[in-house]
Amino acid sequence: MARPRAFDPEDALLKIKQTFWRLGYEGTSLQDIEGATGLKKQSLYRLFGDKRQMYLAALEHYEAHEVRNALKALEGTGPAKARFRALFDEIVEGAIASGDRRGCFLCNACTDQAQLDEETRKFVRRQLEAALETFEEVLSTSQPYAGDRRLRKSKAAGLMSAYFGLRVLIKGDMPESVLRGAADAAIASIASNEG
Repeated sequence: MARPRAFDPEDALLKIKQTFWRLGYEGTSLQDIEGATGLKKQSLYRLFGDKRQMYLAALEHYEAHEVRNALKALEGTGPAKARFRALFDEIVEGAIASGDRRGCFLCNACTDQAQLDEETRKFVRRQLEAALETFEEVLSTSQPYAGDRRLRKSKAAGLMSAYFGLRVLIKGDMPESVLRGAADAAIASIASNEG
């Protein structure tokens, strides 16, 4: 009879994600991961593969949890402007309330590994494209964006830039007034003639 595992793989992956998120790929050693998870190298390799595979699994975990949770603010049937307001407010309020200034793990991956590793680059690209598509879908529910594909695509790109820029400002430990000002400016750029 096989001996039951004394650890939870999901919990181990969460700790791996938090370690890479905090330290970056290059800044994270296998010893850091062993210390965070309480697992030895052989167990980590058996569960997740090498360090690169652990990093990619951590990014997938981030997408499945943090990214999806953040984008829930855009769900619903209200006007696009109100839904984006909810998204931007949630990001700012969350950073202020928690003091969490790690920023966005996906943004970190863009600047840390996307240009150095093909798998990471492809993953990041897919996630950015999915976010852009979501932003376009939300804008398509309100005028003037519903009837103007070019305007909708342009506004979605601008809002995505503002969203990820806000996440970088959070990581850069900018003051609350700057974060709120950046969010307000992004929301003010959305036309409000809903229809």
